[in-house]
Amino acid sequence: MRARSLPLFLAVAFLSAAALSAQDWRGKGRAEGHVKDADGQPVADAKIELTRDSGAGPSTKTDKKGYWAVMGLIGGKWNVDISAPGYETRKTVMGVQEAGRTPALEIQLQKAAPALEAAQAGGKDVRAEVTAAVEQGNKLIGEKKYAEARAEYEKALAILPDSAPIWKGIAQTYHAEGNTAREEESLRKVVQFDPADTDAQILLADSLINQGKTAEGKAVLDALAPGAVRDPAVYTNLAIVFMNKSKPEEAREYMTKAIDLDPALADSYYYRGLASVQAKKNAEAKSDFTKYLELAPSGPQAKEVKEMLQALK
Repeated sequence: MRARSLPLFLAVAFLSAAALSAQDWRGKGRAEGHVKDADGQPVADAKIELTRDSGAGPSTKTDKKGYWAVMGLIGGKWNVDISAPGYETRKTVMGVQEAGRTPALEIQLQKAAPALEAAQAGGKDVRAEVTAAVEQGNKLIGEKKYAEARAEYEKALAILPDSAPIWKGIAQTYHAEGNTAREEESLRKVVQFDPADTDAQILLADSLINQGKTAEGKAVLDALAPGAVRDPAVYTNLAIVFMNKSKPEEAREYMTKAIDLDPALADSYYYRGLASVQAKKNAEAKSDFTKYLELAPSGPQAKEVKEMLQALK
C-alpha cells in the first residue's frame, strides 16, 4: 500500500514547533563574565557555551582580556560550559535576569593534566606510552568525550598507578559529568600522591562542599597555606552554603576572605551584607550595602539593597 502524504497543515505545524524549539532561549537578558587562569591572567579565545535544559543556546569566545558577553537571553537558569586548549573544562550554572543586569560570571581555569616528562615502570622507560595516552585523554576532554578521555587516562594509570597528574585528569572527567562522588575519590588520590598540589586541594574542597560535606570542605580550605586560594568564588560558594544553614558568622568570615582577595567585586559586599542581617549586625550590613551601591549603583541587586537600607534605618 502506498504511504499517504502528511497533510500540509500538519507538516507546517511540525516545522513551526521545531523552529520555536530552536529559538526558545531568546529573550531580553544579558550574560557576561571573565575567564582567567590560576595566576589571574586572562584566557583569550576560551569557548563559552550557554544552553538551556532543552539543549538550545548560543556560544561565544573570550576576547584578549578574557571577557565575553551574550545578549538576547531568556531569563532563568542557564548551563555554562567553559573550555580552552590546554585547560580543564569547567561547567557551571548561572541565573540570567531580563529585568536587571545579571552579575558577571568570574571563572578560573586550571591547566589540563600534563603529559609526563619521564616515566619508569618495571625497569623500562614507558614515557612514550604514558605520554601518548595522556595527550589523547587531553584531546578527548577538549572534545567533551569524557568517558573516552577517562579510558585513555586509565591506560596510563595502569602503568603508573601513583601518578597525581593522571588522577587529576580522571577527576576532571568526573567533574564534567557531574559525578561529584567519583570526582572526590580521584582528587583524594591526587592529594595523596602530591600533597603540595594546592589547586587539587581547592578542587577537593569545592567537591566536598557541593556534596553537602561542608565541614570537611571547610577543613581542607582552612588547612591551606595563606595565599593559596586566589579565586574569590571559592569562599563565596562556601559562605552561601553557611547562610543556607543559618550560620551567618561563618558566612561573614568567608565573605570577608572573598573581599580581601578582590575588594572591587560588588556582589561580595551584597552577600556579606545579607549574612550580617542574618546575624543581626545591622551596622555592618548597612556598611556593606552602602559599599555595594557605591560599586554598582545600577546593579541587579540595587533595588533590593536600597529597600534593605531603608528598613535598617
